[in-house]
Amino acid sequence: MKQPSITLSEPFPLLDPGWYVAVCPEATFAWARQWKKWIARLVLEPQNYTGRPYTGRLCKFLGLGKDPEQPHAGPQSHFRRLLVEVNGEQPANSNAGVEIFVGILYDIEVVTVTDDRNGKRRPPEHWYSVVHEIHPCKQGSPGTRTLEPSNLVPFNPSTQTTLAT
Repeated sequence: MKQPSITLSEPFPLLDPGWYVAVCPEATFAWARQWKKWIARLVLEPQNYTGRPYTGRLCKFLGLGKDPEQPHAGPQSHFRRLLVEVNGEQPANSNAGVEIFVGILYDIEVVTVTDDRNGKRRPPEHWYSVVHEIHPCKQGSPGTRTLEPSNLVPFNPSTQTTLAT
């Protein structure tokens, strides 16, 4: 009788620390039994990263309260602060979804976790990266300009360059 293989969790990514521009392709939230609280998870894909290769998905986790009945983002929560930054103003109503974060470019600070929860040093093979800071890219920031494609050819090839009169 063949024994089943052991399934491992997704690897933790290890990137070079620094500031990067990243896009969020996926945002979810769920009750985390281990931590006894609601957590939003933003998956982030660095767009201008050229450091060491990595596996796994880089994520930013945002707490949504400890009431098992429903998630809540208080006035000082990181979730609400980021939502206001992305929205550009205070929310119009009291309900929000995580989909507002998807497709947005962010300035992120990636740091390396080298200690465990008790402050004890981890061996280097157990180091991993987390997103420490996250803010939407400001219009006209260097990060947003470098990601825009250069298109010197008109969309419609039959359209020629308009001459100024």
